[in-house]
Amino acid sequence: MNKTSLVFHKKIKLKEQKPDVAKAIQTEYKTSAVISRILAARGYEVGKDLYNYINPSLKEGLDDPSKLKNLSKAADLIAKHVASKNSIAICSDFDVDGLTSGAQLVSFLDEIGVDAKIYVPDRFAEGYGLNTRMIDQAKESGASLLITVDYGTSNGKELLYAKEKGLDTIVIDHHHVPSDLTLPGDVFVNPQQEGCNFADGTLCTAGLCWYLLILLKKVIPEAKNIDVREYLDLASLGTICDMVPLVGVNRIIASKGLEYLTSSKRLGIKALKNIIGINGEVKSHNIGFGFGPRINAAGRMENGAVVVELFTTKDSIRAKKIATQLNKLNTKRQDVEKRIRTKVIKKVEQQDGLPHGIVAAGEDFHTGVIGIVAQRLVETFYRPSAVMGVDKGSYKGSVRGIPGFSVVEALEKLGDYFIKFGGHKGAGGFTLKSDNILEFEEAFNSVCKELLKDVELIPFVTADTSVGFEELDEILCNDFKKLSPFGVGNPSSQLLIKEVHVREVRLLKGSHLKVTFSDGKRYIDGLMWNTVRHPALFAGANVNIVCKPEVNYFAGNSKIQLILQAIEAV
Repeated sequence: MNKTSLVFHKKIKLKEQKPDVAKAIQTEYKTSAVISRILAARGYEVGKDLYNYINPSLKEGLDDPSKLKNLSKAADLIAKHVASKNSIAICSDFDVDGLTSGAQLVSFLDEIGVDAKIYVPDRFAEGYGLNTRMIDQAKESGASLLITVDYGTSNGKELLYAKEKGLDTIVIDHHHVPSDLTLPGDVFVNPQQEGCNFADGTLCTAGLCWYLLILLKKVIPEAKNIDVREYLDLASLGTICDMVPLVGVNRIIASKGLEYLTSSKRLGIKALKNIIGINGEVKSHNIGFGFGPRINAAGRMENGAVVVELFTTKDSIRAKKIATQLNKLNTKRQDVEKRIRTKVIKKVEQQDGLPHGIVAAGEDFHTGVIGIVAQRLVETFYRPSAVMGVDKGSYKGSVRGIPGFSVVEALEKLGDYFIKFGGHKGAGGFTLKSDNILEFEEAFNSVCKELLKDVELIPFVTADTSVGFEELDEILCNDFKKLSPFGVGNPSSQLLIKEVHVREVRLLKGSHLKVTFSDGKRYIDGLMWNTVRHPALFAGANVNIVCKPEVNYFAGNSKIQLILQAIEAV
């Protein structure tokens, strides 16, 4: 199998262009011609939604928290326990979304003098979700209220156990809700549930918890002087890392959250920024490649509870120690992931043809990194992928999908193979009933084939608009900041440049291509990372390219360079 044909030979598509809409946007909002064309192609038009997109504002762009189904009930129940001076238990997941959600609640309750303890499941000993050990510990510690964050929707049995123990319960979650679900808890907050769809159902738990703080400030007298905006640093970490669409409310949380991350007073945030090497403004890529991997490394390699301590500690020495620990765990995670990834990719390349769904399993596969490896398989082969390792005697798997494919729908169709499973459209997890991997592999491939019948299986890059060399300048690159923060649902701008001439191709550091392009009047360099060859790139060729322009500063000078996303021979 020729892997490069799968990785580099991406098709180029161009979004439908709407010149009249673009012109109206340019006139109304004084945006540049290119930015206006991009916004029009992404479906925006003059109106409230576009105004809020261009001017993300906490005052004007947020949906009313009271419209989030059951959120007011949750706030009232918490207020009741606060008034009674009861202890509260927070049970959170071990990923960034769960940990930043838990840290928000613990920190907020601590500010008003409430005894709140955090409980995080051990990924390796207990797996995902609420369990009886945490419930028992919460009860023994004197808690009267138990709040789950980033899970609970699929924990009916455990919630019933908590009720039997005399605990009031609140579930705050955003994962898939079965149509016939009836939970035994007191309050269920999940925008996926019937009759809700708050903010189009796109909020992650960190966003839901931040909304909860807004209501808690209103109903708890002791909280009246708390500035809930100070919690946007944590809310934005969960929002960006959980890869929810960065549009609407999520865009506001992410955008304003980055500002509060930049100025955050949390000692743990400061310690992480120092270890990552962030000296000034925090940007979205700092979250995805800096904060996120280090926060997740705790739960992937050991236990995530230390992250909540990092975000709530008042001890700068302790904060520095934990940040250093997370950095080491992330390095260890990278090494383990690379070993498994290399082994799995080699195995797939040796197969006769590419299956519709890829399955890889190994008894020595570290279950803390199987989700990352599954994502790397998707990026490499553009197929839904399931990767499994052994956990407590059973195969535990993580699944990642491609655009147009629903992971949770696939898992539901395969439900008979699982002890338990869960997830959402883009990602999911499961525990197999049997160790018959071959049987599951065949079933997974069959279900993927069925669900992919109307999905294009050749990776592609979709450009927002086409431009000429004359439109590429520093002003345009600065204008792109108006569209940030970038992420799922709001990717960085992709520009199509047609019929450019390849003047020179060079290999940099044995791993990257540097290409000099010409339109007959100007020359611009382009970079294609982690690529040593491309059949359409050679001196004298004419090509269409999709790229992201940026300003390269070197030795006191600046010039435009293109980060190449796709190449197509003309």
